[in-house]
Amino acid sequence: MSRGFELVPLDCPACGAPLAAEATDVVYYCTACRSGFRYDPSVPRRLAPVEVAFVASPHRAAEGYAPFWLLPARVEILERDAGASGVISGLLGFFTGATDDSPAGDGTFVVPAFPLPIADAVELALRYTLELPGFDELRGERLTGGVCDVGDARKLAEYTLVASEVRKRDTLRNLRYDLSFGPARLLGVPWVRSGSGTNAPRADAVFGKPLGAVGPG
Repeated sequence: MSRGFELVPLDCPACGAPLAAEATDVVYYCTACRSGFRYDPSVPRRLAPVEVAFVASPHRAAEGYAPFWLLPARVEILERDAGASGVISGLLGFFTGATDDSPAGDGTFVVPAFPLPIADAVELALRYTLELPGFDELRGERLTGGVCDVGDARKLAEYTLVASEVRKRDTLRNLRYDLSFGPARLLGVPWVRSGSGTNAPRADAVFGKPLGAVGPG
């Protein structure tokens, strides 16, 4: 009898259809009934429901959809010292509006759920968080390659927030903030080939940002 491993049937808890997934996926989308799930060992059948949305595809037809996380969040700046020229902008300004000495505000982080080099993941998270496109109807499309769970997604969101501050031209001396998250949702983002041929690199279909050598299926 083996220990430490558990076989989890990948059948949709809502309709019973098989779920399309890759070996390391932790998020799942049923193309039959268009329901979303995430792996959660604390719930029966290990699959917890999660809401799903899809970004509206641009004029160019999408070749597939990449899984992202939508993370509603509240950001409060407790202290930010960047010298006399310090200006609250970027992600902090986006969330807080930068109108008070200790501003706070709500927004939504959008971070990739598939594996990427950290620099590419931050660039995608920044672009989609600041310029989230409109949503479309739920689609019967595969949404695989999601290896990043909600906990990891929140860490990436916080890393992106801090990275956006560090890259500014002012001299950041001190930053204290409070960051809290609401319930996460799964997001499908359309992708296309950035060149001809089946081996051409993938890019998101909205902004043309590369999805890296290892991208969603």
